[in-house]
Amino acid sequence: MEANIERAFSRRYIFALWFPLALSVTLMMLEGPAVQGAIARLGAPALNLAAYGFVLSIQLIVESPVIMLVSTAIALATNAQSYRALKQFVLWLTIGLTVLVGVLAWTPLFDFVGGSVLGMPASIVAAGRPAMQIMLFWIAAIGWRRFYQGILVRYGQTRRVSFGTALRLASEVAVAVGGALWGGISGASVGALALMVGVTVEAAAIYLMVRGCVRENLTQETGIREPLRLPAILRFHMPLAATSLLTLVVQPMTSAALARLAMPRDTLAAWPVVFSALLVMRGWGMAMQETTIAQAKDRRAHAPLRSFTLLVAGATTAATALLAFTPLVDLYLRNVIGLAPELLGLARTGIRLGILLPAVTALSSWLRGLLVAKSATGIVYRGMMINLAANGSALLLGVALRLPGVPVAALSLTLAMIVEYIYLRSRAGAREAASTTPVRAEGWLGGRRAAAEGTARNAD
Repeated sequence: MEANIERAFSRRYIFALWFPLALSVTLMMLEGPAVQGAIARLGAPALNLAAYGFVLSIQLIVESPVIMLVSTAIALATNAQSYRALKQFVLWLTIGLTVLVGVLAWTPLFDFVGGSVLGMPASIVAAGRPAMQIMLFWIAAIGWRRFYQGILVRYGQTRRVSFGTALRLASEVAVAVGGALWGGISGASVGALALMVGVTVEAAAIYLMVRGCVRENLTQETGIREPLRLPAILRFHMPLAATSLLTLVVQPMTSAALARLAMPRDTLAAWPVVFSALLVMRGWGMAMQETTIAQAKDRRAHAPLRSFTLLVAGATTAATALLAFTPLVDLYLRNVIGLAPELLGLARTGIRLGILLPAVTALSSWLRGLLVAKSATGIVYRGMMINLAANGSALLLGVALRLPGVPVAALSLTLAMIVEYIYLRSRAGAREAASTTPVRAEGWLGGRRAAAEGTARNAD
């Protein structure tokens, strides 16, 4: 009987919920190769690929507070009052971040961050400024659509999430191809315009699709044990926002290291291609976090979730090996991305050295989901802090020893992910997660916060 229950959970609540999310993540990750392919076919491809990667890394850092809004909405959007409180929080958060992007894009602060902080060559910084200005409202659009995506996931409407992402990718490809054919603006600006148009289309589509879900599930005030207030939202979301920030610091930190090694322009141009290719392969594992958060409240789903995660980890690793160690890798880099011949060897090596990343990503995402579902967001934050420390240490060692740039970046990222997984496993491994003892709710920076229990009650 119990086996039948677990199979039912696996069929109905895991695969059906996970597959559209995995498809959505994969489609989203394809935007990197699509945009990079357009940039590579315009003038000064190495310069513009490097400038595009530099601007995107800055935008992603500023964007970090909104990335985990999906997880926060899944856990906390339980009734009309909590929905209104979260919506107001998202509004003020996105306004503040948009102002910050404007200050960066139109003041000398951009030159300071790019040149003095990250050590980028002046030519790359100059080529990146117009792209930064084009993406002024990029973070605002992302914040709103991720908030509403979380509501769709909480109430089982994940197919709409993947449909919105498909519209985003189609819009980005259309703009990228049009920009490449026109050739009237730089490659970095074409990439920025494609991203801006794509995320705006997706945000509008998600908003239209979520309205029925909100009317059906989030208009009733009944069942409120304790109103959701801003302090509770911050206690829950701040560690997740900090986790995203630390995650996104990895890219500019890696770029800063590559800028200080041999052949900086070539390695800075090749690494974004490597990173995007590996992100595509890791996307199916990343979807395990939201899938787990949505299901982990029911203990009967824990064992099937673990088994399903192992399946995803094995399948994505096999797919990465197929890409990396067969002629597919050159076909992808040369014909799909249009990478310059002198960059092929660097990109090929990087993809091969990152072969373990998809498996570790799936396992870590599963553990993160279990912890977020139990409001233990402080553990998730500290896991990413350990990840960043390991990555930074490995990069520093590579710079000190003057090792080849792309292998240093790929191996540093892999080592950091493995170290984070070991920590998360030690705190919330499979046996602990499946036990009857709940994981202690932990607040900002891991302090013992009894108030987090109130957040958990709102998430029930």
